[in-house]
Amino acid sequence: MNLLMWLVLVILVVLALKKKARSTLDQAQTRQNPPPEQTGSRPAAKAETMVCCAHCQIYLPASEAVYGGERGEQVYCSQAHADHA
Repeated sequence: MNLLMWLVLVILVVLALKKKARSTLDQAQTRQNPPPEQTGSRPAAKAETMVCCAHCQIYLPASEAVYGGERGEQVYCSQAHADHA
C-alpha cells in the first residue's frame, strides 16, 4: 500500500512538471511570434461620438447627422426630419 502511494505521488509530480514545461514553451513561442494585430478583412473601427435626433430621438454617429434648426444647432437623423421640424 505504501508503494502504491509513492507511485501515485511520482506520477502526479511528473504530470505537473510536464504541464509547467509546456506552459513555459508556449509563452516563449508567443513572445517570438506575436499574434497579428487584426484578424479579418476590415480594419478596426474607431469610436465615434453619438448624437440624438431632435425629432425621433434615435441615436446615430455624428458624422451621419444632419444639422438644422434656426442656428444649425439641432441634430437630425435625416433631411426629412430636419425639414419637418
